[in-house]
Amino acid sequence: MAPDKPDKVKKRKRNTDDLSKPSKRVAIEGDKKVKISLREPENWTPVVVSSSGLALPTSIPLKAWTKARDTKGKLSPGQTPISTTELLLQSSAHPKLDYVAREEEVDAVDPLKKHYVGIYDPKTGNLEVMESRKMVVRGTVRAHSAAADAAESLAMLRDARNTLGQTFGTKKSRKAIASFTENAITPEIAARMAGKAKPVKIDSVTRTMIESIAESTAGMSTRDQLAEASDAAKPRPKRNPGATEIQDVYTIDTLVGEGIMKLVPVRQWMEALKANENVVTTSKFVASRLVRVSSNVEKLKILRYMYLLIEIYDKSKAARGAKSLPKREDMKVIAGDMPEAVLEDFKRKFAEGPWIRKFKADLLITHLCALACLVDNFVVDIYDLQVDLKLDSKDMAQYFREIGAKIGALGEMERKKQKLEKAAAAQHKVAKLQLPLVFPQMAFMRAGKR
Repeated sequence: MAPDKPDKVKKRKRNTDDLSKPSKRVAIEGDKKVKISLREPENWTPVVVSSSGLALPTSIPLKAWTKARDTKGKLSPGQTPISTTELLLQSSAHPKLDYVAREEEVDAVDPLKKHYVGIYDPKTGNLEVMESRKMVVRGTVRAHSAAADAAESLAMLRDARNTLGQTFGTKKSRKAIASFTENAITPEIAARMAGKAKPVKIDSVTRTMIESIAESTAGMSTRDQLAEASDAAKPRPKRNPGATEIQDVYTIDTLVGEGIMKLVPVRQWMEALKANENVVTTSKFVASRLVRVSSNVEKLKILRYMYLLIEIYDKSKAARGAKSLPKREDMKVIAGDMPEAVLEDFKRKFAEGPWIRKFKADLLITHLCALACLVDNFVVDIYDLQVDLKLDSKDMAQYFREIGAKIGALGEMERKKQKLEKAAAAQHKVAKLQLPLVFPQMAFMRAGKR
């Protein structure tokens, strides 16, 4: 019996690439034309930042500062913000690292190399390109600056001790601190003494900090504004801090007001003085000066206004830490021929309702001091006003100091002119108002001897 023949295996041809492709050709769209547009850099441009060997977290915020570049003779006519300003990025948000990103130095081999960032829109085929800054970010471990911080804190502690010693120390300790400060030799002083001093170079961080300080202090009050605020907080008349002549510091307009000054009547006084009749007043200051200023209408009006202030102050009764104004009928008697508008102006300036409180009372007295300076040509014997206001010599002198006057003793010639004994002349102090004004300084308690 013949053996069975094996079944023939039908071999299939391997698929080739040609067989896998469809028999029909697919129509392929032609490539779109790419339209490139260059956008001019604005104040803020994209930034290309590299951080070699450093993983910068994306959650770290970076603060940006800019400063003008030192580009003398280096710029072409077409200047851009990138070529005229320098950018600095900084962050201290990380608990252990400080990040600072600075612009990369221009390569000396290829100084014209620039970096660009482009955005491509596949739908429209537009490619928008803008010049960008190339920056390198570096991190600094805060622990490395511990030694510098310790040295700085030590210097601050030494300065604080010196300040404390200068304020509260004895005369000997203050002299020692002053000598130590004057003779201290710093590295800069040593280099200057050796003739090797070099100009200090300010880096971009320091310069940026200085510029930020200048920006933050741009809105600070000026010296005149601070002086005006200080005057407003103290019971003293409004003054002109920019005055160059003493007569322009305290003027009639600020002390009385031009409108009120015109309403002050002096006809009765002028007629009585012209007829050599006595003018009856209860004020020693006013009575002793009437004859001397009889030919000066302005000073007569000042004396009449001062007399009104002195009379109201004297007739006001002390109650509950303040003074209560006289009743309306009594006020009319005190005012005499003075118009009602002048009385209302007095209440608006020196009273709070029916009361003259401590601040307003001090303000009234300092106004009288300034007006007395105008009458006596800025050299005032304060004794007469002291008697009118029933104050002691020390308090009266302090009120004159509050307006910037200097207090001195009565001169020998003036003592003989007034025919005063030396004991009586000792009670007469002279207030002199002159530029620059000297106001009382805040007193510090001195430490006792150790």
